[in-house]
Amino acid sequence: MMKNEYLVTSDGLKKLKEELKYRETEKRSLIQKTLEEMRAQGDLSENDGYSLAVEDSKTNEAEIMKLKNMIANAKTVKNDKKNTVEIGDTVTIVDDEGKKMVVSIVGESESNPIENKVSHNSPLGKALVGKKINTKVTVETPRGKKVYTILKEGE
Repeated sequence: MMKNEYLVTSDGLKKLKEELKYRETEKRSLIQKTLEEMRAQGDLSENDGYSLAVEDSKTNEAEIMKLKNMIANAKTVKNDKKNTVEIGDTVTIVDDEGKKMVVSIVGESESNPIENKVSHNSPLGKALVGKKINTKVTVETPRGKKVYTILKEGE
């Protein structure tokens, strides 16, 4: 089996561990309780609730395995280069129309566009990582090329 290295921030690793703990304890317990309730109803062959609980259990166990693998192969990153954008950094960027945006560069498992957490493997993340403050970067987007200027380190 090939090892996959997962780049994460220290916060991202903490969240993965919290999710694993939740799934191994609370979620497993809830599923087990549901399974017991459904078994108590008798004939399992026509019990949709039981079938759904079994499926939920399988899904949860698969997620537990995935999380354990991610944690085992996690590499926590931190930026030692003070004037270069790296994973774990938060920067302010401005596009060619003057629109400012604060983005955090994170590992893939942490990305969340709603929170402006951008994966280092996304087009924007790739354009920003390794660049210095006050540098212009060009990003290929579905709507064409977009130019951003990296203004300053995070807020």
